[in-house]
Amino acid sequence: MGASAGQYPLKGRWVRSRKITFADKNSTKAIVDVPAKTFIPPYGVAIIVTTLFDGGTPVIDIGDGTNADGWIDQVDITATSTGTYAGTETNTAAFAVNGKYYDAADTIDAVLPNEAITAGEAYVMVYMVDVSDVIDD
Repeated sequence: MGASAGQYPLKGRWVRSRKITFADKNSTKAIVDVPAKTFIPPYGVAIIVTTLFDGGTPVIDIGDGTNADGWIDQVDITATSTGTYAGTETNTAAFAVNGKYYDAADTIDAVLPNEAITAGEAYVMVYMVDVSDVIDD
């Protein structure tokens, strides 16, 4: 009748991005490769600020090739406080609530638009589920 995780287990894994630093300022950087046929579930992307960002008004967006802040909007991150942050439904993080299926390969991107940033480090954690061999019955 239908499939369940017990019949057809899916392969999910956490992936950590490269370090995002203040040196990435005023740019968009691809930080995690997303293979084709991958599902990232709701709230499957989080940022961990490990060193406070400083200088000007530090902001960070986390998105992909179609939406620069699709996973985490800058208003959901307090870049001047260490901690873990995720996108919310009330802001523009379009993928945070429903997740996103990537039919084609893409990247998760970090955008640090403020060129005045002088310090700071963070990492992004992404939970990816390989759905390339999902059986349709």
